[in-house]
Amino acid sequence: MLAAMAKDEDETTAGGIPIKRHQARERGWRPPAESTGAEHIERHVARHFGAVASVFHEIVSELVHIDVHVIEPRPERDRWTLFTTGMSDLAMKAPDGAADLAYAELMISLPASWRVDRIAATPPPADVERWYWPVRWLKQLARMPHEYETWLGAGHTIPNGDPAEPFAPDTKLCGWMLLPPLEVPAEALQVALPDGRTVHLLALHALYAEEMALKLAKGTAALLDAMDRAGVSEVLTPDRAPVKRRKRFGLF
Repeated sequence: MLAAMAKDEDETTAGGIPIKRHQARERGWRPPAESTGAEHIERHVARHFGAVASVFHEIVSELVHIDVHVIEPRPERDRWTLFTTGMSDLAMKAPDGAADLAYAELMISLPASWRVDRIAATPPPADVERWYWPVRWLKQLARMPHEYETWLGAGHTIPNGDPAEPFAPDTKLCGWMLLPPLEVPAEALQVALPDGRTVHLLALHALYAEEMALKLAKGTAALLDAMDRAGVSEVLTPDRAPVKRRKRFGLF
């Protein structure tokens, strides 16, 4: 679990899962790193997920230049697929022995009914925030490891504040879990760049407060089991029902 608050390396949950709380560093503005792998990453994602239709280009950048690429829904993949480039321009501070996990890019799946067109409209419509917040989170999380000198990997959860608050007025979802993308071949999960770096693709799964609590108390496997039994997909569904851990003999 990661949270943008004071840092305590020794803090763990009741289930023994480490908690990292981060505080913004006091430093001057730093220009974005040189972009070195964006075109290669885009070609890889297009090959496995679909061709990029448009890009939300970042106008002002610090540390890394984060662009969000948009793949439109189509019959064989009936969802919007959004992914970042720029996060992997700098190495994350991966733990000892895990240097191969130092580079990543993020993805999110939105339902085909999501009004992505409203995000790009000029001037911005009155309801733009209703549709834009997942894009904002992609950008925030992609910059977060570099801002707080930490790392993001599969199984990590990130709450929206402490205590966690809903992402938007029309949902009670309030946290994210990162996992490898689903329903794609294994070779789609990593991007081999010409300079020898391996970029890992991580998909954002939106969670409720009780789901994050289940993960912290019982572990990632317990939450994934509950999500699998409930048929929860990686497509963002703001009004889905929260999942619950299976009871055994009347007890958790």
